[in-house]
Amino acid sequence: MSKKLISLVGILTMLAFAACQDSNNNDIDEEGKPEDEGKVVDGKTDAWNQTNNPERFRLDLNYNYDELKVYSEGWAAQTPWPSDYWSYYEDSTNVRYHGTNVLSPVEKFDRAFNDWTPSMGFDEFLSSADYLPMDVRVDCGISEDSTMLDTHDAYYDELGPAATWQHRNKGNYRARNGVDDDNDDIIDDCGGDDYDGIETWWGLCHAWVPAAILEPEPQRDVTVNGVTFTVSDIKALLITMYDRNSSLMIGGRCNEKEIERDEVTGEVLLDQCDDTNAGTWHVVAVNMLGIMKRAFAEDRTAGYQVWNQPVRGFVINEQTEVNENDALELLDRTTDASYISQFDSPEAVRWIYVDMHSHYVTESSNTTEGPLTPQIETYTRRDHYEYILELNADGDIVGGEWLPNYYNAHPDFLWLPIRQRSGNPSISFAKVKHLLDLSTKTDEPTPDDTVTSYENTTALPIPDNSPDGVSNTITVSDDIPIGSLKVELNVEHTYMGDLIITLSKGDTTVTLHNRQGGGTDNLNDTISVTEFDGTSAQGEWTLHVSDNAGQDLGQVTSWTLHMAGSDLPLSDTRKWSEELRTDIPDNDAEGIVRTLSVGDDGTIKSVKVTVDITHPYIGDLIVTLRKEANEQVLHSREGGSANDIQKTFTLDSFTGAPVAGDWELIITDGAGRDVGHLNSWTIEAEL
Repeated sequence: MSKKLISLVGILTMLAFAACQDSNNNDIDEEGKPEDEGKVVDGKTDAWNQTNNPERFRLDLNYNYDELKVYSEGWAAQTPWPSDYWSYYEDSTNVRYHGTNVLSPVEKFDRAFNDWTPSMGFDEFLSSADYLPMDVRVDCGISEDSTMLDTHDAYYDELGPAATWQHRNKGNYRARNGVDDDNDDIIDDCGGDDYDGIETWWGLCHAWVPAAILEPEPQRDVTVNGVTFTVSDIKALLITMYDRNSSLMIGGRCNEKEIERDEVTGEVLLDQCDDTNAGTWHVVAVNMLGIMKRAFAEDRTAGYQVWNQPVRGFVINEQTEVNENDALELLDRTTDASYISQFDSPEAVRWIYVDMHSHYVTESSNTTEGPLTPQIETYTRRDHYEYILELNADGDIVGGEWLPNYYNAHPDFLWLPIRQRSGNPSISFAKVKHLLDLSTKTDEPTPDDTVTSYENTTALPIPDNSPDGVSNTITVSDDIPIGSLKVELNVEHTYMGDLIITLSKGDTTVTLHNRQGGGTDNLNDTISVTEFDGTSAQGEWTLHVSDNAGQDLGQVTSWTLHMAGSDLPLSDTRKWSEELRTDIPDNDAEGIVRTLSVGDDGTIKSVKVTVDITHPYIGDLIVTLRKEANEQVLHSREGGSANDIQKTFTLDSFTGAPVAGDWELIITDGAGRDVGHLNSWTIEAEL
């Protein structure tokens, strides 16, 4: 077992754009505070103490400022995916989010895997006017109309085992159980922010964040045992099963609704509300994102509500060394006394002012279907921080101080998800992972007698914590068109979440594995790859493997290319691109016209055009592709107030025409106020 699989419990907490608390999780006490293993015991000092020490992430971190300052920005290699936080008052993952006659994610699991067969008429009465299961936020199941109350009871009595458990333990059961759960002398109170003790910001964000960091995003709907699971359903089931997860934690939760401050300095008085130390934040952010390219989790807010978010990037706007007096002035302290006498930082002899933006992933609506990481900028928000770093005589960061404007506007605690532990006991995590695998892989079988295999069995040691990685090659001499390609990988490694594995030939590179799997050991898998279909098998194929975190080691024991030939001739695909930033004039019927002039010979078999447009209201835009007298509208003012167009369009109106000539992209904005620009566009033609 990898040494990274060290569980530091007590981290399962609350959410982002409507924060969330898990009041039923055994790793949290009755007041919502993490239990002793994960909470602040001896408080914070200005230089970090044991609770705030970055070493709690159990990674090989660099603390030297001069070596870290070269990383002015950093981004996670595997982008965490957006999702809803599945609020408890709406019944979490048992909510019928697509309407009253569409099963919830856990109901679908019951139907597909738990042999749940509701009685005749179950679905019919759910769509009747007397009952709307999503409307617990309105009536909480309690009404003077006894018929409606009976109907509610009938619905919950009929649920399968997974949906029943989810409703009672992670849903709105308190708001309909006939008990005064919050002791306010009102039974099943309903409305506003009070659902018999269920606050509207409670939900499963503590499970969403680790699932989004450790698991790949589902890509397409899948049907199993006659039940169709959408991308949002699969995300919901993953989140349900990450309800408990092993994580490492730095800092502790501030559980105060009103944070007390020193009347003179304005500093926070309560130790656990002064997390996280600014130096700790800097060391973790730059190491994790700048060096390791690895996402981590944060509680964004310093107060009572906990807003868990995946942190995917940072940008340093300024980092400047200042003298002792300048540091004290920036911190609104007197210059008549030394820094050390005013802050508990005995090793500090140098000071660095830092201005940084942190980039974190926010939630999506549960009704937003399809993979969302291609539009990740839409779901990325920024936090601005300013702070002083404290350096010792060796130039190592030993602590830090937030500037006064950020006393109450910095992360409360940081945490590093390691692996999934448990969730709904009536849901099999293995079956959920099977749904995820079906959603992320294309694995069409090919006849065995048409397959030729090319193998490399030379052991390839993987250097630890080295983004440059290592490569191995297979040389194929056969000049045949590829009908299908599968890559068989046999990798020994004690932490698959460290690894990025790619396959390259010529100018094409395909990612086979991108840091998914968390702390699981080894990868023995066969992966279907379609990007080389129709091209020649002949040439040098390169497998590249990089380890992007410290401590765990391994090797590629073997890898094999399994190729099936094609009866079709080799395809000839060519691309022409323009990368630029061109403003789109607002409310202008003429718009912009960009031209790609193609001099190549050949007749078009198929053509694709990819556009990357930044715009805050795409319902204003019309986008057209034109070549001579032939034109095709790509986008015609659909999408309303949605942001940006980043899309590939497959077109058939140019088939049979010569590829040579001027290709024009026309973009017009038909309404006022919102402005944007074209970033790039590409034509890809198969001849």
